[in-house]
Amino acid sequence: MIELHSYFNRSWTSVDNMFQGDHWYYNIRINDYQLITIAWNLGLILVPWFFGWVIIMLYRRTGLATWWAKIFGLVLFLFWLLFIPNAIYVVSDVRHLANYCEVANKFSVCEQNVWMILFFYVYATIGWVSFVYIVNQLKNFIADVYGQLLAEVWCVLLMPFVSLGFLLGLVQRWNSWEAFMYPLNLKADIVSYTNDVHRFTNWLIFTIFLYILYWSGNVIFRPRNS
Repeated sequence: MIELHSYFNRSWTSVDNMFQGDHWYYNIRINDYQLITIAWNLGLILVPWFFGWVIIMLYRRTGLATWWAKIFGLVLFLFWLLFIPNAIYVVSDVRHLANYCEVANKFSVCEQNVWMILFFYVYATIGWVSFVYIVNQLKNFIADVYGQLLAEVWCVLLMPFVSLGFLLGLVQRWNSWEAFMYPLNLKADIVSYTNDVHRFTNWLIFTIFLYILYWSGNVIFRPRNS
């Protein structure tokens, strides 16, 4: 597998290092899991929602009729694309279950921490619901303005991008804002997902499951008429 040196993940811009220190709020934990990390991740979910809301408001006020409105709308959409992987990223935090349940064999359950299963899966479900809602926020806008067919096509094309952003954040530890700080390093990591078979396989499989999560979420979370 290609190994790229993510030196920037040792910088102050890395979330892995950002919450290290003696501040009292860094030490508020649930079974050694920092609550500030939960607050941070949930806060990042609100960022693409906010950009989507501004795009919709911009269209309602200007109709994107002027050149400045078009450019501003495009910039907002690019920021939306950069931050939308943070919504589905929360789902991956179920992996931290392994930190609290060291067992001798697959049939064992660590009784003292079994409640953490529900904690992490509820947390992950928040990310799942938020991801479906935020994608639909812009999808419904595109459908209203440009038609349902284009909205569906846009949604299909979006998922590989989101899954790539998710993997870059989870495995290579990229943060959305670092795309502006280290563009050449980001390009190298992106290219590695096309020419390394292991990374490409992860990308492909996760994209498939992202389609499943999104479309099943639309069925499960759709409001029911009383």
